[in-house]
Amino acid sequence: MHSPRRNRGVYGAVLCALLLVLPVTATYAGDKPLITAYEGSMNGSYLFSTGNSTYSGTLYAGDRYPVAFTLDLPEDAVIRYQRYYVYWAWSRNDQQAVYPSITVTCCTATDAQVQQAARYMDNKGFASSSDFYSGMDTFSGGNLSPGKNTVTFEVANTGEGNSTFVLQGAGILAVYESPSDPYGITVVKEGCDMQYNSFGITSAMATSTATFDTGISLNRVSSATLELIAPSAGYTRSDIVQKNAVYFNSADKEELPGFFTVVLDLIFPQVKGKEWDDVFYSDQQVQIGRETLDVTPYLVAKNNYVAVQDRGDYLLFTNAIFRVNY
Repeated sequence: MHSPRRNRGVYGAVLCALLLVLPVTATYAGDKPLITAYEGSMNGSYLFSTGNSTYSGTLYAGDRYPVAFTLDLPEDAVIRYQRYYVYWAWSRNDQQAVYPSITVTCCTATDAQVQQAARYMDNKGFASSSDFYSGMDTFSGGNLSPGKNTVTFEVANTGEGNSTFVLQGAGILAVYESPSDPYGITVVKEGCDMQYNSFGITSAMATSTATFDTGISLNRVSSATLELIAPSAGYTRSDIVQKNAVYFNSADKEELPGFFTVVLDLIFPQVKGKEWDDVFYSDQQVQIGRETLDVTPYLVAKNNYVAVQDRGDYLLFTNAIFRVNY
């Protein structure tokens, strides 16, 4: 790990502006920021799980992929936001990139069904024999109940002909209200940003950003966490040192002209952020990289900022869950 480095909200704006001028074809770069899917303030919390999901290998038309989850909610919990996530990659028909045809059969003891809510996807964006689509599909419905929940979940490839894709895994998120939990803020961001520090894309370019613009009463905060989900992150066939990094209200100022660094330090001398190297964990079977960071000491009152950077790891940045407890 590196020592904390100074960061300013201004730097986030500068970096975002730089990323916006990248060529649209350079989609190994951080050019698809996650969007805010849910934001709420209440007594409560959230649960996220990938269950027993693992890498599927190639799924051909008609193939099915099962996964199971067990989640324990408080007995007084009320669901405020819930999604099932399907993380897929390499969608193609022979050697042609195609959008996958995915259906989900679910679900809880009440046998409620789910409906597709959104699809986020990306590809490397330059001509080659393997420029196939990867992404995340989200599904709503099939709500959990208070107490212990057992969820069975089956994904099917309902494509035609030689349509194939692989699944890197699946996930479930439940944001809930519960009078027995602390009051606080929960922000959920979703998307799919393919990042790879390769083929002419620098690590600075292979950086995906997310800003949480909710105002925070810093003097009331008891704790704050940031959970990040990134399929493929954390595993490489070669042992690359510092293969990825996460910056929270911090960034590598070496990427900025010197005068920017001086100005930022003068304007915001009291604000410090944090950098973590080699975050996430995954392997050949468990391919959903996850990391939960304690960001309590590094909060600012507004526009808290995270940047996920690839340094040769190759990853899809798909989910960020920000929770502040008062």
